[in-house]
Amino acid sequence: MLIPKNATVFVPVYALHHTYYPDPETYNPDRFLDQPELSVDYVASKNRDHYAFGAGRRVYAGIHLAERTLWRTIAQILWGFNIEQAVEENGDKIDLDEDAYTETLSWPPDPFQVRFIPRSEKHARVMRDASSEAEEYLGQWE
Repeated sequence: MLIPKNATVFVPVYALHHTYYPDPETYNPDRFLDQPELSVDYVASKNRDHYAFGAGRRVYAGIHLAERTLWRTIAQILWGFNIEQAVEENGDKIDLDEDAYTETLSWPPDPFQVRFIPRSEKHARVMRDASSEAEEYLGQWE
């Protein structure tokens, strides 16, 4: 395919993620079992499991750091909190609409509400301390 000079090319990440696997709307982490390596190991492969960090020559240069940071952050959140449905003032649970997306280039989810409940006071203290340390460290660049 001839791509004209100065053309803008977008990788249709949403479309790729919804055509690569059968039944993409079903939560099924088992579909990733055949790809145990890090994302960077599959960047140049036809056997990629996702395109979250881009594709081709313009793949995100910080893919190594980004993937490890995401993994660590998600692991810490799951370690420290129970994630539960938000509740109204009267105590009724607020339902999540799993199909609420904004149809744009990247299809981000619409705003939604959840509650992060610390698993214990010790968990809460560890998370608060880590947050304070991060704020203090990152404050030098404000």
